[in-house]
Amino acid sequence: MVGGKIEALAHMLEHYRSLGIESFFVNLQLAHEQDPAREQVEEITRHFGCGIASVTVGDWLLMQQELYLKPRELYPSDWFLLADQDEFQVYPAPIQDVIEACARWDYIRGCFVDRIARDGGFPPILPDQPIWNQFPLGGLLTMQILSGDPRKVVAVRGPLALKKGNHHSFEGTACPSRDFYIPIHHFKWTADVESRLGQHAKSFKQGGFPEFHESERFVEYCALSGGRIDLEDPNLMIAECAPDYPHWEELKKIVLRSPVIL
Repeated sequence: MVGGKIEALAHMLEHYRSLGIESFFVNLQLAHEQDPAREQVEEITRHFGCGIASVTVGDWLLMQQELYLKPRELYPSDWFLLADQDEFQVYPAPIQDVIEACARWDYIRGCFVDRIARDGGFPPILPDQPIWNQFPLGGLLTMQILSGDPRKVVAVRGPLALKKGNHHSFEGTACPSRDFYIPIHHFKWTADVESRLGQHAKSFKQGGFPEFHESERFVEYCALSGGRIDLEDPNLMIAECAPDYPHWEELKKIVLRSPVIL
């Protein structure tokens, strides 16, 4: 799903191609009919030879699950990796081996490792440098600052019913976390994130979506912190990813202990 943060898209497609993914369904959400994002995404997807599967204008919170579901309904026996353009899943083995090992299960879970610039600020994503080097730190921002849910369904077989945002499944059986639980390196904390989430808070509130609280919390945090992440805050568990996040097992335990709200 693409909506905002277009700068991450080329990095993201390159990442999943490097995992061996050959077939992509890119769903584009536009703010309005004349949104310049359309031309930008068309150019990027043309370069990767995948094109755009769908274009939707309007509130993505209302439409995202339907958009994610359509291609899965066409191929009910296939496995699908689900990712927004700022979500980079990292697997402990070749993806085909992981899928084969999970043949008895219906979906695979994971959670965010929020990626942060070295100085705690929010720089733009540059196209000509590895995104991993641009945001070398990892931490637990989504859960600790936004009180958001960092858990996601990362891969699913066919048209399983998923919760809004693909955070949880309403049905089926998950691969046990002791077998596979996937870190999702989350490159959300980039240029204009304060204004982006400020706009999200406003539109979510108008639409009656409770998610507006999460965006408001981040805007309030930035106002108090001088517009950057406090790298010394122990609750955020910030550390250098070289390339793996060193506190992954501890973060995983914290996240798995959190209650699931459906």
